[in-house]
Amino acid sequence: MHVFRRVVLPLAFLLVLIIIAVCLGWIAFKPAADDEFDDVGASGEPADSTITAERGDISNALEVKGRISVDSPTAVKADHDGVVNHLFVQPGDEVFKGDQLFQVRSDDEQEASQGQDGGDAEGSTGSDSGEEASDDAAPAKPKYHTVIASEDGTAGDFSVKQGDTVSADTQVTELLKKTFTAKAPIKATDLYRVPKLPDTANIVIDEGPKPFDCSGLRLDQGPGTTSGSSSAGGEESEDPTGEGADDAGAAPDGSDGGGADSGTGDGPQLICAIPDDVTVYNSLDLTMTVDAGEAKDVIVVPVTAVRGLTDAGTVWVSGDDGEPEEREVKLGLNDGSMVEVKSGLDEGEEIDEFVPGTEPEDENADDEMDGEYVEGEDW
Repeated sequence: MHVFRRVVLPLAFLLVLIIIAVCLGWIAFKPAADDEFDDVGASGEPADSTITAERGDISNALEVKGRISVDSPTAVKADHDGVVNHLFVQPGDEVFKGDQLFQVRSDDEQEASQGQDGGDAEGSTGSDSGEEASDDAAPAKPKYHTVIASEDGTAGDFSVKQGDTVSADTQVTELLKKTFTAKAPIKATDLYRVPKLPDTANIVIDEGPKPFDCSGLRLDQGPGTTSGSSSAGGEESEDPTGEGADDAGAAPDGSDGGGADSGTGDGPQLICAIPDDVTVYNSLDLTMTVDAGEAKDVIVVPVTAVRGLTDAGTVWVSGDDGEPEEREVKLGLNDGSMVEVKSGLDEGEEIDEFVPGTEPEDENADDEMDGEYVEGEDW
């Protein structure tokens, strides 16, 4: 027992301390994994810059953000010179196609008849004959013209009151629409991905109705140059109608000059009609997905390897001597990251991953520069 306490226990404690010291030394001084040098040579070229053309599936679905817009109201004009005789509806009333809106009393025929009688009287030789003609002529009765709604809608505010005089071009009221349109701006370069638009697009509204399809999908290229703009020589071009748009592109009557489906943005946008059975509201944000087709078991390559991504393009194929050779290919669907090669390239051929002169810069080099010491800077 005396030997155990004086010899065995101290030796055991010493052995444990030695093991702990060795472990701590290994942890503190073991070589780091990043210290190992890889086999990539410093050639100045990006590693693995060639890829192999392979078969795969590609789906061309384009997603764009947009907004719901209520269709522009339809202006209702008097269509005849005269006096507003009666208003059949009030602002805010729901009307249907064919409903009576207002009535205009026209006295044109009566005035014309009086003018003709006056001319006869002046041309006659005797005053008595003129008086007899005036007495015998029956006064012309005014005509009443009823303006009806050309489509369903809601009656807007009236710009005139009963008894006011109007001309044929006077806008008396307007029909507010109950129909809506989806409008989504799109990058001009993305239009190359959709050479032919489908008839419909899928609409998703967050916290709204379930996803649905809109109809009549079309492209609005945006506003063009107005006819009243100045020419390059500084001379103003003449408006043959005399009623051209003003500098801001507005129509003579103060409207924006566009129809119900005209775009509101400066660039191209996709537009389609919202179904009548879907409840939406003006200015709702949406996501529009355009399905431009899919292809299965075709040769696909990254878009970074192709110069020109519409119809025809060029790739750089590895030659027998290892040098890249330029080759023209025919292209198909493009999903933004991969593009279909219809002809000109066989499966298994090696091509450059990047078009010459477009290789991405080494981001690691920039990170290393951030950590270097700069002379004159305090650390």
